[in-house]
Amino acid sequence: MTITIDIEKLRKDLMDDCYGAFFGGGFGGALIEASDIEDASAEELIKIAERNGIDLREYAV
Repeated sequence: MTITIDIEKLRKDLMDDCYGAFFGGGFGGALIEASDIEDASAEELIKIAERNGIDLREYAV
């Protein structure tokens, strides 16, 4: 099954999660991950999302 993903919404949500982890929990690695997310290709974003347990069906368009 193939689905089309709203990559920019996924990117924004992943970055928001990282900033929340950094500012809310003081997790410094989250700031580095946010930088990686900002520069990631669509394929890399999907891998990051899957690694973080995000249900990509929520981003289907």
